[in-house]
Amino acid sequence: MGQSASQANSNNELFFGGDTNARGANQGTKRFRHPMAALFHVLFKSLALIFYLFGGLFGQDFISTFVAVILLISMDFWVVKNVTGRLLAGLRWSNYIDDEGNSHWIFENKNSDQGQLEREGPFGSDTNENQLDSSADSSIFWTGLIMAPTMWLLLMFAALFKLNVQWFMLVILAAVLSLSNLYGYIRCRLGTSDIKSSVTQFVAKQVFLNFLTGGSSSK
Repeated sequence: MGQSASQANSNNELFFGGDTNARGANQGTKRFRHPMAALFHVLFKSLALIFYLFGGLFGQDFISTFVAVILLISMDFWVVKNVTGRLLAGLRWSNYIDDEGNSHWIFENKNSDQGQLEREGPFGSDTNENQLDSSADSSIFWTGLIMAPTMWLLLMFAALFKLNVQWFMLVILAAVLSLSNLYGYIRCRLGTSDIKSSVTQFVAKQVFLNFLTGGSSSK
């Protein structure tokens, strides 16, 4: 009886913190190493979709819903580009204009640019902890990154089918912002070699792994 109670307590424990050293390194990949980053990675995406789909139920008119969605997708774009990609996946992309007016794109990966990334923006306070990849952080990062543009593209086709020009423009903007982050982080992850086939294989692999993870957790 006591043994079953202790097992239930361990199964119900939330993997959002705790003493990593006490738990052991073999369990480090099962919990969110950056829970706040994981929360905000999905928060703005979810709120933007909720306001777009159900804004009318809250008594909002088109202008209020439009402004709310614009603010949410803008905050999501900034958070994903500057915070959650670096913390959850160890990736970062950026763009700058030189003195001659030329645009330069930079795609960084923690595994290949560890020193530079840690100097410019650490992945955490513990260097030894950062050497271990968190499967939970990576999984929620790529799931949200792929699902967001997928949903906005479906809503874009729905607005186009209904010939709703106002909502179509809003959905186009949301899709462009989310696809920009998706493309940038895929370039960070895969590099520049054979990008088209690599992107297709990588997205298909992530969807398949997320499907298997969801099926196993439901059991």
